[in-house]
Amino acid sequence: MAHKAVRVDAAAFADMFFPLPTGVSANDRPEWPKDVFSEFTIGRDWSEKDLQGNFLRAFNDNDLAPGHKLSASSEKPDVDNMGDFKLKVDAAVFRDGVVPSDGRPHWADQLVPVEFKRHETNQDPFDDRDESIVDAAAFERKKARGQIISYAEMIFRVQHRTALFMLLIIGRKFRFLRWDRSGTIVTRAIDYVANPHILCDLLWRMSLQSDEQLGLDPSATRLFPHDYDYKLMDILAHGSNTDVAIAERKLKASEVPPGRPVFKHERLLFQLSVDRKWTRYRLEVPDGTRTRTFLVGGPSFHAPGMSGRGTKGFVAWDCQRKRFVWLKDAWRLDYEQMECEGDILQRLNDLEVANVPTVVCHGDIRNQKTKTPEVWELQHPTDPPIPVAPSHTSGASTTSSSTLVAPSASSSLAKKRSRTEDTDDTVAGNEECPLRQHAHYRLVVEEVCLPLSEFTSGRQLLLIVLYCLSAHKEACEKAKIMHRDISSGNILICPRVCLDEDTKTYSVNWTGILADWELSKPVGTKEPLMRPRQPPRTGTWQFLSAGMLSTVPKAVEIQDELESFVHVILYHSVRYLDSNCKLVAQFIESYFDAYIIDDGVYTCGAKKLAAVKTRGYLEVRDKIRLCFDTPMDGVFGEMLPLFKAHYAIQDYLNEQRNNTINSDPPSRSNDSPRPAADSSVAALSLKLIHKQFSQSHRPTRSSRPSHSGESLSVKPSPAQEADAALIASHDHMIDVLLDACGENDWGPKVGDRVPVDYTPQYLVGPVDTAAPGSVKRLKTASTIDFGSCMTSFPIRYTQSESAKPKTRR
Repeated sequence: MAHKAVRVDAAAFADMFFPLPTGVSANDRPEWPKDVFSEFTIGRDWSEKDLQGNFLRAFNDNDLAPGHKLSASSEKPDVDNMGDFKLKVDAAVFRDGVVPSDGRPHWADQLVPVEFKRHETNQDPFDDRDESIVDAAAFERKKARGQIISYAEMIFRVQHRTALFMLLIIGRKFRFLRWDRSGTIVTRAIDYVANPHILCDLLWRMSLQSDEQLGLDPSATRLFPHDYDYKLMDILAHGSNTDVAIAERKLKASEVPPGRPVFKHERLLFQLSVDRKWTRYRLEVPDGTRTRTFLVGGPSFHAPGMSGRGTKGFVAWDCQRKRFVWLKDAWRLDYEQMECEGDILQRLNDLEVANVPTVVCHGDIRNQKTKTPEVWELQHPTDPPIPVAPSHTSGASTTSSSTLVAPSASSSLAKKRSRTEDTDDTVAGNEECPLRQHAHYRLVVEEVCLPLSEFTSGRQLLLIVLYCLSAHKEACEKAKIMHRDISSGNILICPRVCLDEDTKTYSVNWTGILADWELSKPVGTKEPLMRPRQPPRTGTWQFLSAGMLSTVPKAVEIQDELESFVHVILYHSVRYLDSNCKLVAQFIESYFDAYIIDDGVYTCGAKKLAAVKTRGYLEVRDKIRLCFDTPMDGVFGEMLPLFKAHYAIQDYLNEQRNNTINSDPPSRSNDSPRPAADSSVAALSLKLIHKQFSQSHRPTRSSRPSHSGESLSVKPSPAQEADAALIASHDHMIDVLLDACGENDWGPKVGDRVPVDYTPQYLVGPVDTAAPGSVKRLKTASTIDFGSCMTSFPIRYTQSESAKPKTRR
C-alpha cells in the first residue's frame, strides 16, 4: 500500500481507535509484571519461530488481553483453502470460545492478526527516519509490506469488515496497524522490552472494544450451522429439476418456465459459494426507507489489493422475493456531487436503456466510511487543501477515481505478481495528494451473468458485443452518459428465455449485458487537470484506446469507447478462436499488456499503436497479417483503418494547435467443421438484435481508397475525413458487426489457446510502485466449468399460458 500509510504516535492511536468504554478509567488498568518481556532482551538473536513462541507465552500467560487468546497459525494453511491462496499468518488474536488449537489460520475467526519478523531493519515495512515518508523503499522492506498486505487482503476477502487491526512484532519492537480501503494507519516502532507498559496498555484497551469497534461489519450477520438461514442455504444449493439449462435452444411448450426462471448457472455459482466452506452471512442492503436482507456465501469475484474500492461480487438469495440475484459490495469514492452506480443504473432503467443491469436496491451501508483520510488531515493541519474529487457535477461514478495512473501490474493472461511483493493500488508518485475517502456501498441487480469467455463461437461473441454496443449507444443518446470502462470484465453474457413474436415460440438465447457503470460520466465531461508526469486515465489498461494511453490528456469520446470494444473482440478472438497466430500468449502480452515509457509517462504499447494508428491492420509477426479465415477478418479489416484515419486527423489537429502485405491463413482440423448454416436459435438471436437497431446506409471499405502510405504530417484527405466520421457515432460499427453476424462461414471456438503453464515475459507497468486505483486490474478468466449447466432434466410446466415470461428488451 505504497504512499497510503499515515504514521501516528501510540497514544494517539489508542485514543482514536481503542477508547476506554463508559465506566472504565485508566485506574482500572491491570497490574502487569514489570518483567513481562524481560527475556526478550536477547530477542535480537531469535528466529521468527522463537520470537513467536516466546511472545505467545507472554501474551497468554500474563492475560495481556483479557477475554482473548493468541494462537499460532504458521504451521499449515486452512483446511479449506480460499481459491489458490495458501497464506499462513504467524498468529492471531481470537476471542475466548473460538480459539483454535490446530495451528491453522482460521481466517474467518481471526480478530487481530499478528506477524513476527526478526530484529532486523530490512524486516520493517515502514520507516520512521523521515517524517515525510512512512513506507520503506528498500526491496526487502517492500517485500515485507507486500506480505502483510496479503494477510489483510485475505481477511477482508473472507470476512465482512470495515477495518482491520494488525500487530507487527519486529524483534524487540512493535507496531500497531489499522487497515481500511483508503490506506493504513501505523504507529511508530516502539521497543516493548524497554517500554512494556505501552504495548500492554494497547492490548488491554483493544480487549475492551466491541466487534464493531475492531472493524467487523454490523450490517453482515454471520450464520452458523444451527441457524435457519444457514440450513436454508444448504437447501438452495441443491439443484432443482425446474432449473433451466443455459444452452441456446428452442423450448417445447412444456419446457417454457412460468415467471422468472432459475438458470442452472445461478444455482451452480451459489452452490460453489457454499460448498467451498466459505463463511455465510446475512447482509443488509438499503431499499429507500427500508432495509432488505440477502444470504451470501463466498464471493464469486473479488478485486485484489487493499486500497481502493475492494469490490466483491456474490450470487445472493433475496430473502424477500425468494430468488437469486447479483450483489455487489464495494467501497465507493465519497465526495460531493458524485453519483453512485445504483442511481446511474436506475436512470438508465427508467429511460428503458436495454442490456444494462436491472436495479433491485442499493445504498450506503450505515454511514460506514474510511478513517485514514481523516487521520491524514489531522497529521497535516497546515497543508493547503488539494482538490481530489473530479470536477463534474452529475453522472460520475461514486466508485471511480481520477487518480493519475500507470499501467496495471496484472497481466491480461491472468498471471499475477508474487503476493509477497508490494502490489497494492496506489497513487503513482504523488505523496502530496490526500488519501481518497471511501464509503461502504452495496448494489443488488436482477441479472446473474456468465463471463464473456464462455461464448461458444465467433458469431456469438459479436452478438454479445452488439447487445452491449446497443446499451452504450442508448446510454449516450438517452441519458447522455459515457461508460468509460469498456473491458472484457464488463461485457457479460446473460441467458434469457425469449419469445419470437412472429412464431410465438420460446427459446433460450444468450444476450449481452454492459455492466459496471461506476466509472461513467456525462458525455463531454472534461477530465481533471493532469498532475505531474501522468495524464488522467480511468478504465482497464489492456482495453483503453491508444488515444487514452497517449501523453496528451483528453476526455473520453465515442471513438475511444468504440476502439475499446474492438480491443475486447480482438482479445477473445485471438485467445479462443482458430487463427494463424501460433504464439497466442506472447501476442496477447505484447498487444494488451505492453507499454512505452515516454519521458517518464507510461503510454500505449507498440503493437496496439501500430494496429490502430500507424498500420491500420494486425500483424502476428513482421509482414504476416493476423488471419482467422472467417468473417472476423472483415470486422478488423473494416474498423482498424477507420481508427487510423481518426488518429491521422487528431495528430494533424494537435500539430496545428501546437503551431498557432502477405497473409498466412490458419490450417483447420477436419475434426472441427464449420456449421453449414444458421441454426434457428442463431437466427432468432440475429432477429432480436436487429430489432434494437435501425440499419444505417454506409459506403463499404472496398469503395474507398486506402491511405496506409500517407504521411501523418500532411493535411488529412477528404477520404480520411470520411473514414474518421464513421466512428463519430455507433451506427457504422453496429452495421459492420451485424453484417458479419449474418454470414455463415464461421469456425467454432477452439478453447483457451494460452498455455496453462505460460509465464508472462515481463511485468506490466512500473515495478517500484504499485498499480494505481483508477486503472483497474484486468479481471481474471473464469475457472468455473459451466458445462453441467448446458443440459437439464426433462420437465413439464402446467401453469397457464398467461404465466409464461414475456420478452424483455
